[in-house]
Amino acid sequence: MSETTQQNVIIELQNATYYYKTFAEDGTAVQDIGVEGVTLSICEGDFVALVGHNGCGKSTLAKLLNGLLRPTNGKVLVSGMDTADKKCIFDIRKSVGMVFQNPDNQRVASIVEEDVAFGPENLGVPSAEIRERVYKALEQVNMVEFAHSAPSRLSGGQKQRIAIAGALAIQPKVLVLDESTAMLDPLGRKEVLAVAHQLNKQGMTVILITHFMEEVLDANKVIVMNNGHVVSQGTPMEIFTNTKLLEEVGLRAPRAVQLSHLLHQAGFAVTDNNTDIKMLGGEVCQELKR
Repeated sequence: MSETTQQNVIIELQNATYYYKTFAEDGTAVQDIGVEGVTLSICEGDFVALVGHNGCGKSTLAKLLNGLLRPTNGKVLVSGMDTADKKCIFDIRKSVGMVFQNPDNQRVASIVEEDVAFGPENLGVPSAEIRERVYKALEQVNMVEFAHSAPSRLSGGQKQRIAIAGALAIQPKVLVLDESTAMLDPLGRKEVLAVAHQLNKQGMTVILITHFMEEVLDANKVIVMNNGHVVSQGTPMEIFTNTKLLEEVGLRAPRAVQLSHLLHQAGFAVTDNNTDIKMLGGEVCQELKR
């Protein structure tokens, strides 16, 4: 993952709040919290994991990042552009690519290359450049050989990689994956994560929203949400070794952390709360040799 500094902030939320308007049984309008009072910064090249239980506000926050939702109060800035400014929204949505949970809901064409071309076509990109963008995007997700295939005939992981290619074709600076691995089998999740990390190594800012804690371990920053609020930010080690925090927000540490903690408590000479499964395996092997 890329190293970042505070000088290259690409996304900034300043006390951002979003309320959903619902109605009580008597017809009275009620405001439900989507997110409330969120202040945070994301730097260029970050790989950020956003976690929390269902309904905590993760997807609402994701939609605020590219103007699909606009804050009720506070500000959301993308490369200094305010998402509440209608004159900036076009450039903001080019800067922040979104990939959602169900790849079938994002499909717009019956052929892969046409599906990937949809975004740049709507941006008015010249035909020759569209073709270049499509094949570059397919190369980035290792799907060039399926350019002339029907998306409906692909696996779940392949479909999601095509959805990512569609987002990449608009050449965003930030890629937001909103529960993009939730409907996939382990192989599909592995495929999508490999693409996300490769893009990050190439310099793209990635924001991964997930409920699979193992997917969080390779992030350089973790943001924890609960009931519409950001309750903690830190490295995976800082978050997953905070047992009290995990209990309060209803999350479990990854298996490697849980297992290393149990082994350590049992008297084995292994690193307590280890987030590195390979390192843990090596330590266990050394113990068994004794």
